[in-house]
Amino acid sequence: MKFSNLSIQMKLVIGAGVLFAASMCAIVFGGTALMYGTAGNEAEARARALLGQYSELASGQMGGIISLARGVSAAVEGTISEGVADRDQLGRLMTAAAASRPALTGMTLAFNANALDGNDAGFIGHKYSDASGRFVPYFTNQNGKVVVELLDMSADNANWYDLPLAEDRAVLTPPFSYAVNGVDVLMTTISIPVHKAGKPVGIVTADLGLDTIAGVIGQLRPFDVGNVSLVSSDGQWIASPDPALVGTKVAPDVAGALLDPALLQKGLYYADATGTQQFVIATQLSFDGVTDQWTMLMDVPAATIFAGVDQMRNMALAASAALLVAVLALVWFGAGVLARPIRRMTGIMDGLAEGNYDVAVPYGENRDEIGAMARAVEVFRQNGLKVSQMTEAEAARIVAEEQNRRSMMSDLQGAFGQVVDCAIAGDFSKRVETEFPDPELNGLASSVNSLVATVDRGLGETGRVLTALANTDLTMRMDGEYQGAFARLKADTNAVADKLNEVVTQLRSTSRTLKTATGEILSGANDLSERTTKQAATIEETSAAMEQLASTVLQNAQRAKDASINAAEVTRTAEEGGQVMEKANAAMTAIETSSGKISNIIGLIDDIAFQTNLLALNASVEAARAGDAGKGFAVVAVEVRRLAQSAASASADVKVLIEQSAGEVGLGSRLVSDAAGRLSAMLEAARANDQLMDGIARDSREQASAIEEVNIAVRTMDEMTQHNAALVEETNAAIEQTEAQASALDDIVAVFHTGGERAAPARASAAPAPVRPANVRKAAQAYLSQGNAAISADWNEF
Repeated sequence: MKFSNLSIQMKLVIGAGVLFAASMCAIVFGGTALMYGTAGNEAEARARALLGQYSELASGQMGGIISLARGVSAAVEGTISEGVADRDQLGRLMTAAAASRPALTGMTLAFNANALDGNDAGFIGHKYSDASGRFVPYFTNQNGKVVVELLDMSADNANWYDLPLAEDRAVLTPPFSYAVNGVDVLMTTISIPVHKAGKPVGIVTADLGLDTIAGVIGQLRPFDVGNVSLVSSDGQWIASPDPALVGTKVAPDVAGALLDPALLQKGLYYADATGTQQFVIATQLSFDGVTDQWTMLMDVPAATIFAGVDQMRNMALAASAALLVAVLALVWFGAGVLARPIRRMTGIMDGLAEGNYDVAVPYGENRDEIGAMARAVEVFRQNGLKVSQMTEAEAARIVAEEQNRRSMMSDLQGAFGQVVDCAIAGDFSKRVETEFPDPELNGLASSVNSLVATVDRGLGETGRVLTALANTDLTMRMDGEYQGAFARLKADTNAVADKLNEVVTQLRSTSRTLKTATGEILSGANDLSERTTKQAATIEETSAAMEQLASTVLQNAQRAKDASINAAEVTRTAEEGGQVMEKANAAMTAIETSSGKISNIIGLIDDIAFQTNLLALNASVEAARAGDAGKGFAVVAVEVRRLAQSAASASADVKVLIEQSAGEVGLGSRLVSDAAGRLSAMLEAARANDQLMDGIARDSREQASAIEEVNIAVRTMDEMTQHNAALVEETNAAIEQTEAQASALDDIVAVFHTGGERAAPARASAAPAPVRPANVRKAAQAYLSQGNAAISADWNEF
């Protein structure tokens, strides 16, 4: 059916409906597009923050294992660098390390052939050595007990042994399957080189089953419905929502996507096998001192991200549809009220033209244009009734008059029909301009013109208001004076404009509040970034101080070791001196014994001399008795007596000297004994001093190892702090993007003219420390204490 053939009521309804629907669609879909962009940016920032937390979780688990392996490697290097290569001590060290981490599958300390102590052949059959005597034990923690196995170094050891030694760097091997207690377990190995004299001579490894990390990652649910996956550096699935994929290579399309920089920067949208749109974003997992990196992926259904926007869009569409139905109903009702009297008057006029004068003409009591038209038609009906009652002469006269009237009515119909046809076509600008000889017809024309003018004015104002709404001007209202249906149309149109004005005003206020809150969060994040940077600098200084302290302790250990060697030399010399003193004491005792024997012999000689002297005296007496015959014998006796006296005198002198020598020898023996006792005391003191220096050296080495572990922990903390600082910078960038989006939303909303705007101040480049409004502070506190972004303290307290 052509539009021109429709009734006035239908044309009014269609026109108003099209204008209103176009305005509401422009507002709803424009706002929806803006909200989609904002929601996407917010979801991207939140997803990156969550991914940062998840990557810290995974890096923390691996970082602890790497730190353990590095600490053990440093302890082993400190032990073998001092020339001590006690294989049992190294075994005890590895046993303690393996026992400290029950989650580890096992640990290895292995050296190149003859690189440990140059004496592998001397340790064939040792519990930590293989058939060639090479030190290659493997320590596993089985039910709380550390079990030692010997490695087969003839197998393929390229990844975990040959590569770290060849490139002298820590290596994180690709995942591999290994049988543990008869069950294949997916695991990875961290290999740390062990140096001796600056060259790599062996490695320390730590084997970690990846089922633990996969279990932790499998429990992560970003946005309550998403999934997190982990891919190794060689493209194997470490953790995946599909358990069947774990340990297998990623598909070629996934491997290609991992190389896309957009995946790491902003994330990508793709359709899965079911056609559902998914949002995926990735980040690289780096480990301390290890060049190998893993990739963590997080995917979330796009419907979850834009659920709020879709809900708001559907609500807006539903509200718009309800308003459209209400407006159409009101326009239909108003147009029906307007068209119903016209249709009825048209039917009555048709009846009068056919000579039916018995009909009653309604609406004559109305004071509007319809009432004037009804009163004019009533005049026609009365005149027609009179004409029917006249005589034939009068009838002839009347017929002539009727012909004149018909001619006039023809003119009336032509003039009125043009106006009505234009009104039916939606053009209410036409008027009845013909002048009739009958004042009543002129009054009827004036009434029709007033009616059309009223309709034109009402529809014109309604169209201007709807056009203004479509052009973002929400200040236009219908201000004419109307009655009846047009009064209701005016009220409903103005109510729609007021409601849109209120919605846009609230949206503008919300946009400004969002912008203020984003500025507050950005200020707090900048403060956090500054504090994190200062903390990183402090930790770096602490690390340098710890390294200096470790160097000093190692020097002290070396000096204590040198002092221990010197004390051992002093102890050995003292022991040799003690032995010499014991020999000297024994010699003195022998001399004293010999002196006693000589003294006894001298006494015997003295007795012999005395007896000889007596015999010589007796011989002299006997010679004197013999007279001359005994003179010769008397001379001999005198000489013998003199010789005996000389021998007695000499033996007395020798005896005195012997006794004096014996006394001096006794004194020397006592002095030697005293010196030997004092030397024994010195020997005991030297031995105690040697033990103390040895203990100091051993404790210094242990202290150096402990300080090295503390230093490793401080360096790890430094790297974690620097990583946190980088994450804070990324968060700042996301917040700045959100603030820019909030400004864009503010600018878009600003195009609506609501009539309540005031002059906006010039936008400052950076507002210094704005005071946080109460409602913004509450919103920020609610965000920081709930959900995946939960933080226990306020930004100011942090």
